[in-house]
Order: sequence, then structure tokens, then C-alpha cells
Amino acid sequence: MKVLVSFEIKFKTNKEKIISILKHFGFRRMQENLYFGDVEYDELYAMQSDIMENIREYDSILTIPICKSCYLKLNVFGRNLSFKDELYKIF
Repeated sequence: MKVLVSFEIKFKTNKEKIISILKHFGFRRMQENLYFGDVEYDELYAMQSDIMENIREYDSILTIPICKSCYLKLNVFGRNLSFKDELYKIF
């Protein structure tokens, strides 16, 4: 499942923890606070659990699943992004 994750995190240390979690699950940075990944359902739930353990009440994180039909309609303007080759997972 392809997923976008967007976040607004107040403190740098918390932001670094969330970014570390996203990278662990193979997400790649697209913009300053926007990450993209391709994970299985169980990985998504595990990632969301890890994130919930590390956020504070003033942080905001959105996980947005993207269906195959919508993903195929994706348009990129400006700097070209390669979604397939640059994804990675750290185990």
C-alpha cells in the first residue's frame, strides 16, 4: 500500500525520532515534512504504533493511504521524483 505521511512537529528531537521511524519502514522524503512509502498493512499499523509512542500532544501527523487508481494518476511538477527506485527499507 502506498502511503503519504505529513507531519508538523514542534521540537527537533521529536521530529528526528519520527523521521527515523519513517526511514526504518522505507519511507523517503519528498518535501520538508512529507514522506512517501510503500508498505504492507501490518507494517503500516506497526509504523503508526511506533509513531503514536513518540509524539507529543502538540504534534500533528497524518498518514494518507493512496489507492492504486489514484497513484496511477500522480502528476509531478518541477523537480522529478523517482518513486520506485529510491525506496528502501532498513531491517
